[in-house]
Amino acid sequence: MYLLYLYESGTQPSARHFVLAGVSVYETNIRWATDRLNRIQTQVFPDMDENVLFHASPLRAREGEKVLPPFDRLDRNGRLEILNQLYDAALRMYGTFFAVVIEKSCLSDSDDPYERALEQVLSRFDHFLRRINRNANRQDRGQDRGMVVIADSNFRVKLEAVANQLTSKGTQWGDLRNIVDIPFFTLSRNSRLLQIADLIANSVYGRYEHGHAAMFDRMLSKFDQDENGRMHGLLHVTANRSACYLPCCLTRRLAQAGSI
Repeated sequence: MYLLYLYESGTQPSARHFVLAGVSVYETNIRWATDRLNRIQTQVFPDMDENVLFHASPLRAREGEKVLPPFDRLDRNGRLEILNQLYDAALRMYGTFFAVVIEKSCLSDSDDPYERALEQVLSRFDHFLRRINRNANRQDRGQDRGMVVIADSNFRVKLEAVANQLTSKGTQWGDLRNIVDIPFFTLSRNSRLLQIADLIANSVYGRYEHGHAAMFDRMLSKFDQDENGRMHGLLHVTANRSACYLPCCLTRRLAQAGSI
């Protein structure tokens, strides 16, 4: 079974983009990522027994900005070093990244960016599982299925209703045949994989909202791609795709032109 962990970014009204992003991990690889982040905590905060919530925002805080504990013990260089270690762990893990970026200005007043993004992500995760099952030799086990875990937030009640409808009635592109249940919600403090999903969402948001490319560019190869190099794991919903030369928009235009 594959589990997809999701986190959002860009919910504040001032944000021009909304991002829903995360990582899909095969069940046997969850422990590796969890242990890796636990070791980082032990190295940095050896006196703390409870889980430290590794969240990108306080780690990126500039000097003079308020930093929540326990990260207020560290200067900015120390926080950025932790952030680099966390991203290294995310890049080294056996996982596949997904992200949907929605330019809010291209939506109608009745459209909710979180609902639009969730439908896209669930459809793309289902497509990913379908492709795995089609391409792999399944003599040793049955078809792989998927489950979705979302960081608990103020959006939970609304998302539960939307997710229930999507899993029971399907998306606009068809039924979700490979996802076994509606998404589950839990606090990100309780899941190291949700903390990795937050790192992914933060870097994708930073690239599209502010043009911060360094970490986003490092992660690109981790987003789901098919055998022909078409990028399915990263989608940019924008009113002017022809003017966007970031990889997901570019590969979609090339695919439509028959170049890949």
